[in-house]
Amino acid sequence: MRRRRGQRGFTLVETLVSLAIATLAVSGFYQALSQGLFMEQRADQQAQQMLVATQILDRIGVDIPVRPGQQDNGTTQGLEWSYAVSNRGTPDMDLGPLRPDELLYIYVTVNSARPDGSSIVLRGIRYVETPL
Repeated sequence: MRRRRGQRGFTLVETLVSLAIATLAVSGFYQALSQGLFMEQRADQQAQQMLVATQILDRIGVDIPVRPGQQDNGTTQGLEWSYAVSNRGTPDMDLGPLRPDELLYIYVTVNSARPDGSSIVLRGIRYVETPL
């Protein structure tokens, strides 16, 4: 299609191509924004889980007595948690030569409230209380 010398403007094909390019740009921006929002919610959930796990670990040995083999669970701030006390730690928790049964290893697990979320496990070490 030829344009006359005095006519200005865009052809229908040019307009459709520019609309297609604009649609691709907007959809890419929307996808990046959506992914960013999802990651923010996930990070917030993990921070909440870590806060609950830290609170439970801090209470163990203070207002929760510590005994080997002890296990308990509960719900805090809508998150399910559990803990276990053991005489044995994992290999990466090895502290070298110690007296037998000198330390207790505590594992606190907090489950995500979302079905697609994962659990956070916080580990701690406490000395066994020895009588004087």
